[in-house]
Amino acid sequence: MMFGDTEKHAGKWDTTTAFIKDGISGGPLVIFDQQNHVLVLSSFSEFMSTSLSHRGMAGGSIEFGVMGSIDPIPSNYTNSFIIYYGNNGINDAVHNWGLTLRKYYNKTDDDRLNDVTINYLGYYTDNGAYYYYHTELNLNYQQTILALSKHIHEIGLPVRYFQYDSWFYYKGIGDGVSEWESRPDIFPDGMAQLNNKVQLPIGAHNRYWASNTTYAKDNGGKYDFLIDKINQKSLPVGNDSFWTDLFYTARTKWGLVMYEQDWMNHQTIDFNYLRVDARLGRQWLMSMGKAADEQNLNIQYCMSLSRHALQSVEIPRVTQARVSDDYYVHLVDHRPQWKIGITSMFAHALGIAPYKDVFWSTSEQPQNPYKNASEPNPDLQILISTLSMGPVTPGDRIGYFDVDRIMKCCNEDGLILKPNRPLTMIDKLLQDWSMNDGTSQGELYSTYSTVGPDDSPYRFYILFASNMKSNYDIYPQDLGISVPYLSLSYVAWSWNNPFELIKFNSNNSLSITKNACGTNDQNSFCLWYISPVFQFSQPSVSSYSLLGELNKWVPVSKQRFESLEVPKSNDRITFNVRGSSLEYTQFLVYSESLGGVIILPCQLSSDGNGQIVITTQSAICLPS
Repeated sequence: MMFGDTEKHAGKWDTTTAFIKDGISGGPLVIFDQQNHVLVLSSFSEFMSTSLSHRGMAGGSIEFGVMGSIDPIPSNYTNSFIIYYGNNGINDAVHNWGLTLRKYYNKTDDDRLNDVTINYLGYYTDNGAYYYYHTELNLNYQQTILALSKHIHEIGLPVRYFQYDSWFYYKGIGDGVSEWESRPDIFPDGMAQLNNKVQLPIGAHNRYWASNTTYAKDNGGKYDFLIDKINQKSLPVGNDSFWTDLFYTARTKWGLVMYEQDWMNHQTIDFNYLRVDARLGRQWLMSMGKAADEQNLNIQYCMSLSRHALQSVEIPRVTQARVSDDYYVHLVDHRPQWKIGITSMFAHALGIAPYKDVFWSTSEQPQNPYKNASEPNPDLQILISTLSMGPVTPGDRIGYFDVDRIMKCCNEDGLILKPNRPLTMIDKLLQDWSMNDGTSQGELYSTYSTVGPDDSPYRFYILFASNMKSNYDIYPQDLGISVPYLSLSYVAWSWNNPFELIKFNSNNSLSITKNACGTNDQNSFCLWYISPVFQFSQPSVSSYSLLGELNKWVPVSKQRFESLEVPKSNDRITFNVRGSSLEYTQFLVYSESLGGVIILPCQLSSDGNGQIVITTQSAICLPS
């Protein structure tokens, strides 16, 4: 589940291979060698009713086809599969495999890029958050949310939406949803009145439908549902207005902007009709997506199987998905659910923003509902959330927000400063994961940002390392830097010391050691930023580099750096920056002629614009 994250598997495929993940929980298969040749195999249509199968004997063949439980197979039913070949490594092949699917199904990035719950800071109440089935002492949920909203405003944290989890609605048989409305013991004045007071849009959680849901005609409702009495679940079917009516009410009365469909694995695996009907699964998700589009809502998938992930290429309104286990397991069971560098690669390939889940911004949250658990490294949680390109969502108690720490993710308006693509595991570690029979050699991830178009030479890299079990020397090509960018010179520095620059090029590596990067502490990490070095040609040859914004996890982002200008004389460079009205921030630049790393204070204009101008004689930032 979790977009395939919790059941991913790696190993060597030879005559001794006894296991390849298959069946209803299986997903795409990536086959590669150590010379960067890669095959990606998956379904190409009818994603909800087709599967990969691995013959049981060691080293056996693999097959793709209709799930064995489907009965009958309808007339005129067809399916297709894809084998994608790439020769530029695993990350590149997976990305282009996903791009092939998205192009075929015309899924663009438009809805994802305009999703407020992805672009801006939010607040979550799901499993791991302080207020998950837990309120302030002597307050009900309505009073708690109002107090929380007031506190967030008072501390100046630019939260732009709230998420309400499964604690707010009615549940029936088997703990499924009987009615997706707020209960009066939770919000005595109703969701609509609460929304009028909070004045923020919301994301709302939902799970599988109970067999006694009040919406079903069999239970006195007005909509067609299939009811599985054995598994105590149900599912809306047909072409009636169920999803449209549900979303219309939530949008107009609650302020809903994002619908979270959780427990997708149980709705699929534990619902007999979805295992035997070849077309029901696709119909379920397509109907949901069509209604979301009609109501201008976006969808988050949670506890989804790989088949749900693949099906999302036909549903533009599925913009995001949880790719980790619940934050709860990190707090209570000390399982590092932040390790999302592999699943994020697949999510991004399919046009989905990967979501790490909620986090605490301070270590201690008194009287929390998790056996008084603590967060060992809030910086790690916020860092991974920010670099995931998905939602960034604290879930702190009133009075226990670390505003300065949270604000490293975003500008003063709460706009998240993101890389161009999510942080993903580098190919070298993916190869070693398989060559060591599925034993990870560490979490070594990279990503990048550009100023200007995606093929701009002004490309800035981030390298993250944690839990390392082996030592690695990392060169530019290991980060996916290819011709023509390999010919450039780069400087690198550690996140906690931007004034000590080191050379990074084909002759000078970054040394990643298990002693420095978390062998004994799964919550410690190393982080490097890497910037290209350029030269002015007038009035004299001199090197310079933009290091980026101080105290931000993504120091160079498209959200902050809008464009750049270099005149033909090559005697200066101008970076056009943007932010909130009169926002104050600081930037770092390296200038050979000015003696090294310089801090540039910057006050943006009332329109939120500014310019960084670097020459051989000066470096300044001015409002514009």
